Amino acid sequence: MTAFLCPICKKGLERREGSAVCESGHVFDYSKENYLNLLTAGEKKSLDPGDNKDMVLARKSFLDGDYYLPLAQAIDETLGKFFDDGYTLLDAGAGTGYYLSHITGAGKRIGVDISKHAVKYAAKRNAGADCAVASVYALPLANESVDAVTCVFSPYAYAEYKRVLKKGGKLIVASPRENHLVELRRALYDDVRKVDNEPTTDVLTKVYERALTYQFEITRAEDIAALVKMTPYAYRAPKQNIDEISRLDSIKLTADFWVSVFEK
Repeated sequence: MTAFLCPICKKGLERREGSAVCESGHVFDYSKENYLNLLTAGEKKSLDPGDNKDMVLARKSFLDGDYYLPLAQAIDETLGKFFDDGYTLLDAGAGTGYYLSHITGAGKRIGVDISKHAVKYAAKRNAGADCAVASVYALPLANESVDAVTCVFSPYAYAEYKRVLKKGGKLIVASPRENHLVELRRALYDDVRKVDNEPTTDVLTKVYERALTYQFEITRAEDIAALVKMTPYAYRAPKQNIDEISRLDSIKLTADFWVSVFEK
């Protein structure tokens, strides 16, 4: 059996050669990258949901430079505080699979994202993981089927995460703190607003939190351009300021994150 449920009848999906089939006879073909598209027509709010191809390529290019490797390692270390090796992990909003690929203790790994362009890279990067195109607000997973959920700069679908978590399961959320990329924001905007998205919810209980702050330098113009393109700044900042940043050969930046843990 795969990790997933049929999005139509909610029965388990069994892998048969190049497809996944449920008891009701619904069939979903695996892509050449070995992922399933389980996003139903009713869940699509556009013809190409989620990050588009250019945004995904920018995100992949930047993350592959390992500028956020300390965050990936912090997430893995945090999971290690609560679980012995062999647990089942869902990366909700997995993107290109960068963070999922740095989880060392999970026995079963599942990656879900609404962008088909992102899931293609997530599946290629994470051989052996179950990957699917799906909404985090309608996860194609059974109730209480995973031990842990990671949510890295992804939507806070707390109720759905609670549904799929086992009793005592943990949700790990990574989010930006006040000084995240503050140097870049000051270069792009005249008025820099406070950005501190410390996650809170009444759906789950917060049991642990740590701050992670470090400085890093980008010394390739293409990586600077990729960082700008993968953030909302590309659409909100003045074009003149974006062009000036994109012409830089190097920039020193602050990474500033929350890593929070919630328990079911």
